[in-house]
Amino acid sequence: MEEDKVFQAYSDESGINVGDRYTSVSVVSGEAEVLNCLRDKLNKTLRDKNIDEVKFFKIKGYKSPFTQAAISFIECVVNDFARYNKVRVDTITNDNKSLERDNYGDGDKPDLERIYYSVLTDIVRRWRYTKWGFYADVNSKVNWKEIVSYLNRTKLRKRVEKPLLIKLMLDENPEFEFSEVKQVDSVEEPLVQLADLFAGMAKFSHDSVEYNVNCAEWLKRSKNEKQGELIKLVKQDNWHIEKSVECRYRVIGRMVSICHGHRLYVSINSENHLRTWRPANPINFWPPYARGRGRY
Repeated sequence: MEEDKVFQAYSDESGINVGDRYTSVSVVSGEAEVLNCLRDKLNKTLRDKNIDEVKFFKIKGYKSPFTQAAISFIECVVNDFARYNKVRVDTITNDNKSLERDNYGDGDKPDLERIYYSVLTDIVRRWRYTKWGFYADVNSKVNWKEIVSYLNRTKLRKRVEKPLLIKLMLDENPEFEFSEVKQVDSVEEPLVQLADLFAGMAKFSHDSVEYNVNCAEWLKRSKNEKQGELIKLVKQDNWHIEKSVECRYRVIGRMVSICHGHRLYVSINSENHLRTWRPANPINFWPPYARGRGRY
C-alpha cells in the first residue's frame, strides 16, 4: 500500500427499508484532487439545470431537468474520469432473501454493515493507497457515529465485539486507515448524489424482473428504434409500463451504452440486471450475494 496521496470514497444506499428484497450500495472513489474536479463538473450541471440535487427516484419524465441532469452525471463520470481510471464507481447489490437466513421476511433489515465492509475493503485494495476519507449520505441506515471512533489501524488492533463492520475489519486486520469518516447532506455533496444514482439504477434493474416488461427485455426490444416507434411497439405488443418506469429504463440503457463505448463491459442482458464481469474495471456492478456463491 502507498501513502503519499489521500483518497476518498462517497456512498449512498438504495433498498434499505425493512423487508426490501434487494439492497444496493454504491461508492464513488478516487484521489481527493480528482474528485474535487468531478464535483465541480457535477455542480455545474446542477446549476445549468437549475436543480438542487440528482436523485434516482426523481427520474420520471425523460425531458425533465432531473432526468437530463442524471444523464449528464453519468456521461461526465464515465467519459471524463472512469474511462481513464481516475475514478471508480463500485455498486454491490444484495438479494436479501438469498442470504444465510432461511427465514428472511418482511420484518428483517438488510445487512448493510457486511455490504459496506465488502465494498470498502475491495475498493481500497484496488486503489492500493493507505490513507482514506469516507463520506456517507446523512440518511444512511448504518450507525457511522458508533463506527467512526474505531476506523484507524491503532484501534483496529483492539478486540471489539461491535459494531459488526469493525469486527469484520478486525478479523482481516486490513492495512489501511480512514483518517476522516462522516456523514454529509446529499444536497450539498453531488458525489453522494452520483452514488445515489448508481445505487438506484442497480436496485431498479433487479426489481424490474418482477414487472410486466423488465429492463433487459425493454432495452432489447427498443434498441436502435426511435422514441415514437417505441411507443407504438409497446402498445402493439400489449406491453403496459408506466412512463416513469420506461424513463428509468432509458437512463439505464444510456449508461450501458456509454460504458460499452469505452469497453467497460457493463451488461444487463446476461442476467436481466446490471452486472459487470471484470471487477477491475472502474464501473463495477457486483453480482448479488447469495448463499454458496457470494463474494464475501
